[in-house]
Amino acid sequence: MNYIEHLEAHCGESTGHLEMEELQNHAIQLLQFQNAPFANANTVTSLGLLHHPLQFENGAVIHQEVMLSVMQQDAESDLIELIYRLTLEALKTGHAYDLGEYLPMPVGLLSKYDFAALYVTTPFYFEESFQVYKGNAAFGEPETVLPVWFVPIFASEVAYIEQYGTEEFNEMMYETEMQLLNLKRHPLVGDDEAIEALNAKRQLFILECEITDAFFEDEIQRPLVLNGPLAKAYQMSVESGEQGDTDQKETFLFDFLNHQNRFPIYATFFAFEEEDKDNRAFFSQHHMSFTSHVLSRQKQTNGWLRGKRTSTSESHFFTVKIENARMLELILEHAYRVASMNELFMFSYSNRLSIQQEVETTYRKTRVLEDRFVYPEDTTVVIVGHDGTMLYLLSNEEHFAYDLRTDWAKRLRQQLPNDTMIRQLNGELFADL
Repeated sequence: MNYIEHLEAHCGESTGHLEMEELQNHAIQLLQFQNAPFANANTVTSLGLLHHPLQFENGAVIHQEVMLSVMQQDAESDLIELIYRLTLEALKTGHAYDLGEYLPMPVGLLSKYDFAALYVTTPFYFEESFQVYKGNAAFGEPETVLPVWFVPIFASEVAYIEQYGTEEFNEMMYETEMQLLNLKRHPLVGDDEAIEALNAKRQLFILECEITDAFFEDEIQRPLVLNGPLAKAYQMSVESGEQGDTDQKETFLFDFLNHQNRFPIYATFFAFEEEDKDNRAFFSQHHMSFTSHVLSRQKQTNGWLRGKRTSTSESHFFTVKIENARMLELILEHAYRVASMNELFMFSYSNRLSIQQEVETTYRKTRVLEDRFVYPEDTTVVIVGHDGTMLYLLSNEEHFAYDLRTDWAKRLRQQLPNDTMIRQLNGELFADL
């Protein structure tokens, strides 16, 4: 038996197949089955994706096929488009779909039913023997193939998952019979439960920044540049009713960085010159390695009345090597207040911080020479901005180079603390995506 025979053994004979150029180039097609898994239901699945290994975030390799099943016959074109996009996304990114995750519903698809997302699960409406396929080496198939089933879910169900977890939601789904196939179904949880879930968690608002030549000067407004082009920049703000505004931002920053489980990380922050001795004593007390920096700003003015004048100012900074979560907690408690004063406070995974001098001319008579921190191109920098109330994540690393409209659910959500839910993406409420 090969995989198509496995499909037909559980779904019946295929009633149609579609060959799309982008998929056909990779020997992948889409198949349709009527009356599967139940009478009057329509199932669309990929065929051939199994020959392309996919990878989870932890590096594990898996082979999958993707599928969707609904009762509404008039949704056939949307069903095909969804499976096409899901297949193409897996093919292009190489990322496996993880059980229990959900992806935002693409704009314009199944729009009249008000679904918010597609939930990834096993095809549990089918026979148990369908859910794992042992490949046939004679047909060049991998050892194991897992069919992945996508279920459209409502915003209230998304909120329930965020609050109570996938196990609780799965139990609710497993108790249904044919309900999930009906696009006109009612949510498994009501709006009251959704509101309660939303209010119980930290809500994250994310905006992908437009990267222009003046991005650092106009948006970041800190003495910092990146050595080379910048691939991705995100603005993140978190809201919760449990703490003061600055306190919750500090707590979220700790949780976010600690959740990455990626040490050492390097904190660079502004320091008052008169506190130099106290800062050094603090670092020594907690066995923190550090370096100090001085950035200068020289202003030269040529005036016809008063002649040439020069003024120089200096700003003092420390970079501290943070080797574990406890050090991260200590440095945030010690230095976050400078971010609240709208001074530089940032983190990076690189210790290759350098200083360069920028030259700026104003009104033809004033020349400003200002030092800037320069980070290497291949790193990620997290900057606290806007009086400590906003975070900027700047990155050229693949780890953070997600597309907010496609694979954020697989990648961004895995990089967030467990008690944080994404409420808004690029100005659109999650329920609207």
